[in-house]
Amino acid sequence: MSEPVAILGTPGYVRDPSRFDMPELLAVLGANSGNLMFQFAASRLLAAPQRHIGRSEIPYTDPKALAGVNYVVVPAANHLRLGADWTGFSNFLERAKRPLVVLGLGAQSPKLGGERATIAALKADPQVSRLAGVIRDRAALVTVRGRFSQIVCAEFGIDDVEVLGCPSALLNPDPAAGAAMEARLTAIKESPEIPLFGLTAAAPFEIAREAHKKALEQRLLAWLRERGGLYIQQSGGPETIHAAGRRWENVAAGPRAIIRSVLAPEGEGGGRSGETSEGRTSGGGTSVGETSGGGTSEEGEAAFWSFMARRGRFYTSAPEWIREMGQLSLVIGTRLHGNMAAIAAGTPGVVIAHDSRTGELAETMHLPSLSMEAVMAAPAIGAALGEIRFDGAAFDAWRQRTAATLKARLGALGIGVSDHLEQLSAGAAADLAC
Repeated sequence: MSEPVAILGTPGYVRDPSRFDMPELLAVLGANSGNLMFQFAASRLLAAPQRHIGRSEIPYTDPKALAGVNYVVVPAANHLRLGADWTGFSNFLERAKRPLVVLGLGAQSPKLGGERATIAALKADPQVSRLAGVIRDRAALVTVRGRFSQIVCAEFGIDDVEVLGCPSALLNPDPAAGAAMEARLTAIKESPEIPLFGLTAAAPFEIAREAHKKALEQRLLAWLRERGGLYIQQSGGPETIHAAGRRWENVAAGPRAIIRSVLAPEGEGGGRSGETSEGRTSGGGTSVGETSGGGTSEEGEAAFWSFMARRGRFYTSAPEWIREMGQLSLVIGTRLHGNMAAIAAGTPGVVIAHDSRTGELAETMHLPSLSMEAVMAAPAIGAALGEIRFDGAAFDAWRQRTAATLKARLGALGIGVSDHLEQLSAGAAADLAC
C-alpha cells in the first residue's frame, strides 16, 4: 500500500471557479494559472492516496487536513524568488511536521546573465532564507528545474537534489512524443501555409517598461492576428485576465488603454486577412482558427478588442487547457507552462527564453526553443519558424530518464507512482538492461 500524501494546491483545476471573483480566483491560482499545469502533473504521476490542500480545496487551517498523511507534496515552481511573502506558507510547512516531497523547485533571475547578483540578493532575503531552511530541514526529496536552481539550493545547504526540470514535462504519456513533435515541426517549416498557432503571452503590465520584451510581444501578437490563433494569458492581475478572458468591457478605460498601448500601439498589426507579408496563406483550420480580418492601425480599438474577445483565453482547468492546445499546430511564447500545456497535448510548444528560469528549463528539458534575436530579426513568421531548435530524440531520452529517476526516488520513500509514470520510465529501464 502506497504512503498517503497531501498535495498543496489544486488537483490541476479549480472546482466551480464561478464561486470566486477575479482577485479571489487569482489567489487560488497563486496569481498564475500556469501553476495548474504542474499541480496537475503531481496528481497524475502519483498513485498514492491523495488529499489536496489549498484555497479552493481543504483549507490550510483545517485541523484534520493532514490526518493520516505521511508526506506533504509541494509542487514548488519558482519559490526561490525575490519579493514573495512566504510567511504563511513556511508556517504551514513547519507546523505540518511531515517530511516534504518538493517537486520542480526553481530560482529565478530577472534576466539572462544576472545569476550571481540574484544569488546574493536571494541569500539576503529573509523570506527566501527561511523557506529554504524549512526545505533543507524537512525535505525527503527535492527535485529542481535546472542547473541554476541546483546552485541556488546548494547556497542554502540543500545539497541532495535531482535536476529533473518541471514535472509538467511528463504529462504527455507518449514515450515518443518528441519524435512526433519534431516531425510536426519539420512539416510546419516546409509548408507554405502559416500554421494555426497559439501565443503564450507575457503579462502586459509586467513588460510595459522593458522595451525588448515589449517589442517581442508586439511582433508575436501581430503575427498571431494575421493568422487568427489563440492569445493565451496566465497572469498579470485582474485587468489583464479580464482582457484575455473575453470580458474586456470589465476593464476600466485607463488600464485598457495601457494594455493596448503595450500590445498593439498604432501602426502595429497584422496584414490582410488570410495573407502575410511573406506570401504564406493562412489556409484552413479548426474552430479556433478564424482570421482576424487584419490588424492594421485603421481598424483601431474596436478591432483590437474584438480580436481579444474572440481569441483570448484564460484557463482554470489544466485538462481543458491541454485539450484546446491539441487543436493547434504550434504554440509559441515566453510562458513556460503555456508551452508545456501544448506539449502535453502533443503540439509543439516553443519556448522563447527571456530570463534564467525559462532558459534553464528549456536547456534541462531539451524543449523546442527559439531565441528572442531570431524572432526580432525575422521579416515574417515563416522565417522565425525556420530558426526553431529541437531534438526530438534528446527530449524523449531525457523524459524517460527523468521518469525512471523520479519513480526510483519516490519508490524509496514508499510512495507509489501511476501507470502513466511507469509507462514513461519503461524506455529508460529497457536501455539500462541492454
